[in-house]
Amino acid sequence: MTEASFPFIAPEKIRRMGVICHRHADPDSYMAAFAISRLMGKLAPSARVDVIIPDGMSLLTRRLAESFRQEHLVEGEGDGGEYDLLVAVDIGHAELLKDWLAKLKQSPAVKVLVDHHPLQEGSLYDHMLVDSTASSASEIVATMYRQLGVKAEPSAAQALLLGILFDSQHLLIAKERTLREVVRLIDSGASIEDARLLLRSPPDYGEVIAKLKSARRLKLYRVAGWVVVTTTVGSFQSNVARSLVSMGADVAIVTGETSGETRGSLRANQRFWESTKVHLGTDVAASVAKDQGVGGGHPTAASFTCAMPEAKAGEAALSLISSLLKDKPAEIR
Repeated sequence: MTEASFPFIAPEKIRRMGVICHRHADPDSYMAAFAISRLMGKLAPSARVDVIIPDGMSLLTRRLAESFRQEHLVEGEGDGGEYDLLVAVDIGHAELLKDWLAKLKQSPAVKVLVDHHPLQEGSLYDHMLVDSTASSASEIVATMYRQLGVKAEPSAAQALLLGILFDSQHLLIAKERTLREVVRLIDSGASIEDARLLLRSPPDYGEVIAKLKSARRLKLYRVAGWVVVTTTVGSFQSNVARSLVSMGADVAIVTGETSGETRGSLRANQRFWESTKVHLGTDVAASVAKDQGVGGGHPTAASFTCAMPEAKAGEAALSLISSLLKDKPAEIR
């Protein structure tokens, strides 16, 4: 990584910059983008910085964004303004940029990727700050601040702490380097108690109903000694998958048809990853969507979209996991 060279263009030449989140932006993506906009306020104070949301935010991100307001927030296609610098944050796969993928390809701007997902396709970018061993995009941005010698203002430090906590499962899977960055952010004015409170969202009626509906459709399997569960639900797939793992499943596969496509969310506990080295992002999600969609993610948390029916997509994910574990799934009744 060469963060010290960021933003890879003379600051005085930057009139307008865009920081692009992935579709259905989660807290890590938005908070990292927010902190980059504040970093650019230090490096290029005269530049306008847009945070771009191509295709909506999660409910939690929308709520957090009320406390971390971006002066120039572009939702959807935007005004088509010309950019000197475009930074894609926490993307994972270029298709998650939605309509902004074409804009990025056509733009003459300097293009930078800041990401902690493994690269899966040819690069669209002029420069890449990619570290797949980092807990989150927010951790990478915190490192950028430090290596550039810029002290994060309290709001930026708080935003980065939120992003790190969200993607590291409240530090459950954090490494020593992540904890050191957390301490530095706290020293810059962030509060871990406030971050935990902000991430503790009140129950959403739709989410509660989705979880209960998914329980009625649940199928349980035993694969090589691991408990793998599958279900279908029309929304909140990631929340449902997360809740199933918290209930005791080793792996959860949740699929659902939404807006003419099937969305899938995969979750596993840390013990499953450490014991099997089955990477849900690269080994499963990316493979399920290889021919007719897009997928990727982390070892224990991944997602995909594809054209397959929801049940078939779930079966494909289960089949891949079973093949990697070299065992046939035995349904538990």
